[in-house]
Amino acid sequence: MENKFIEIFTGLKRDYGYADINSAYKDPATGKLKLKYGWAAKPLIESDYLDHLSGKKSIGIQPCNDEGLAKFGAIDIDSDEYDNFDLRKYLEIIDKKNIPVVPVKSKSGGLHIYVFTAEKVPATLIREFLQNLLFLFGLSSKTEIYPKQTKLGKNQNGEKTVGSFINLPYFKTTERMALKPDGTHIEYKDFLEVVNVNLQTKD
Repeated sequence: MENKFIEIFTGLKRDYGYADINSAYKDPATGKLKLKYGWAAKPLIESDYLDHLSGKKSIGIQPCNDEGLAKFGAIDIDSDEYDNFDLRKYLEIIDKKNIPVVPVKSKSGGLHIYVFTAEKVPATLIREFLQNLLFLFGLSSKTEIYPKQTKLGKNQNGEKTVGSFINLPYFKTTERMALKPDGTHIEYKDFLEVVNVNLQTKD
């Protein structure tokens, strides 16, 4: 089961992101959960995924690899008022339009709308697909989309860049869970099957 999770969230492997859960606090103005982020500065290995699922540490992945390919992407829907954030309108649109995406409650209390592919495809295709959904969801063109980068270059010192990561769902397997059309949670084992049913091809 864990191997399937790793396969689904395959991306850049030479580094990964982390969120310091112990630093978490709630912004009194917006209700958004905030914490410290960073890059691990070491290669991503299987045990990092397992630590995420067990709750030992929270990790994030850069979907785009050094070849400019990706297997997943997401629209990151934030809110100015998280205490009053209504997910239902997005869930209703996904359900009524039968869009092959998987909505997941984000760490901050917003929503990540994921698309997954059966094989690695150009990261540009995933971004274009998600950008085309912004109008359907009534979202601004400035809404964050991952992968943020569709090609990773080098900095002025000739070192490979890493770009931006997105925090993975199912921390502890019981947090940041996917949602059914009625807003109830999808259990971890069922999430893997939901992704499998919604896998897209390059075409």
